[in-house]
Amino acid sequence: MHYGYGVVAEGFNVSLLKKDIHTLRPGEWLNDEVINFYGNLIMARSKESTTLPKVHVFSTFFYKTLSENGYEKVRRWTKKVKIFEMDYVLLPIHHSGNHWTTVVIDMKNKTIEYYDSLLGNNPKCFLILRNYLEQESQDKLKKPFDDSGWENKCPKDIPRQKNGFDCGVFTCTFIEFKSRGVDDLAFSQNDMPSLRKRIALSIINKSL
Repeated sequence: MHYGYGVVAEGFNVSLLKKDIHTLRPGEWLNDEVINFYGNLIMARSKESTTLPKVHVFSTFFYKTLSENGYEKVRRWTKKVKIFEMDYVLLPIHHSGNHWTTVVIDMKNKTIEYYDSLLGNNPKCFLILRNYLEQESQDKLKKPFDDSGWENKCPKDIPRQKNGFDCGVFTCTFIEFKSRGVDDLAFSQNDMPSLRKRIALSIINKSL
């Protein structure tokens, strides 16, 4: 975690630099590279396991591209991924350049859940993602998306951020817990320093 240059970890066709790991230092905002590398580690763990849920973690750039440019710009992002066969589809979302939140699409329980460590709301997000599921179903499955019984949820009884810079760590941790099918989000603001170190160690070791 000391200052310097060079490659810290390589994988998933990405070289993670020391300056990226530095965003895991106390008081820093996590960048896209760290969150995306961590998301790939989560997907790799799921693929290697016979007991964990099947998950897909979208890149941090997915939602921004979808919301600003429409479905056609992300249509090929799932060329090799069958999202409707997943248990969970997980999205880290970057808002206005200064806040990370998380969306969990629970395919089995038919819910779209929005997790914001500052307890905010985002009704537009639900509309965008429901429309995405419809278009993805039409494109990949050649049939309409059956949204009967689907619910939007924005839980408030979740771990809450108490500063202006730990949102990325909360997002990584929400994703990690939900990727294991864990609903009891047993962490808090007090755990952020150790969670930053744990994420850094996972990235360096390329293992969760």
